[in-house]
Amino acid sequence: MYAQVLYGPKDLRYEEVETPVCPSDGVLVKTIACGICASDLRTYNGGTASAIYPSISGHEIAAEVIESNYERFPAGTKLCIAPVIACGSCWYCKRGYGNQCDNLKMIGIAAGIPGGFGEYIAFDQYMLDHGCFNVIPDGANAVQTTLAETASSVLNAQINANVVMEDLVVIVGSGAIGCLHSEVAKIRGTKETLIVEVNPEKAEMARQRGFSTVVTYNSGDQELKNLIMEKTEGRGADTVICACPVGQVQADALELVRKKGKVIFFGGIDMKKPAILNTNLIHYKEITVHGANAYSPEVNKQALDLILSGRLNAEQFITNTYELKDLEAGYINLTEGKSLKNVIVY
Repeated sequence: MYAQVLYGPKDLRYEEVETPVCPSDGVLVKTIACGICASDLRTYNGGTASAIYPSISGHEIAAEVIESNYERFPAGTKLCIAPVIACGSCWYCKRGYGNQCDNLKMIGIAAGIPGGFGEYIAFDQYMLDHGCFNVIPDGANAVQTTLAETASSVLNAQINANVVMEDLVVIVGSGAIGCLHSEVAKIRGTKETLIVEVNPEKAEMARQRGFSTVVTYNSGDQELKNLIMEKTEGRGADTVICACPVGQVQADALELVRKKGKVIFFGGIDMKKPAILNTNLIHYKEITVHGANAYSPEVNKQALDLILSGRLNAEQFITNTYELKDLEAGYINLTEGKSLKNVIVY
């Protein structure tokens, strides 16, 4: 089979590799499509310290079972596959926090389990029993289901922070994550969302994709703070979501949120460029700060259902599709901020 194999930072090679064998208790799948995630790009650029080389990345997967020794998924079954494999038995899993599993394994994260940037993938029974494997119904667009993985992380963050029926949710960052946060917040019943984007070209691209609530400001601009105060009778935003990996945005979020409001830090930041948080604001305003990391298999199923039902329009997010041999072009396009979501289609 052919795969994109990462041998080290920026050393990506499209080459022929051995096709995996179907496990005696598992399945062999043929990849239909695989989304390109910003974390894939970070790994490609050498920003993932835990990466194992050589590796096959890609964790936003749609695939078809072509050989099966697993009763639930016979040959011909199409699957939406996300990377999280939680053990189900540790302290966190037993309490419904599969994303914090002490024995967590991840598919296609350059951590030892090959992913969707190869033509075929094998999964054993342990992965199938404990992972995120959901059937794609007949007639559904399999390519669009690749968005379910990213949507799962967004949905999990908003569930944890109880983002619902708020007056105003401010989201800083107009990439796929920021726009997904806006759409999921609307589905969850929020009255108004506001996407903030400092880059005029990225802001305009999001507007052209149908995201009309984008405003072009730096998160620290006084004009942005004035706008938020006007919308909330001087209180500040109910929730601020940092949907970009910038430390200063996290610091600014504490200035934009109201007393007893909520801030979500979504995505890791460059530790070489940290910002100093004014923790006095957290103390005196009684702000609740939430981290956000991955999701449980249950939340992954909920996110997929949003896409399959049409409540979340996946087509709105998918900007470009590429062949597997052109993965690097997809990375470049993402780096240049010219897309929301790029997908490899086989």
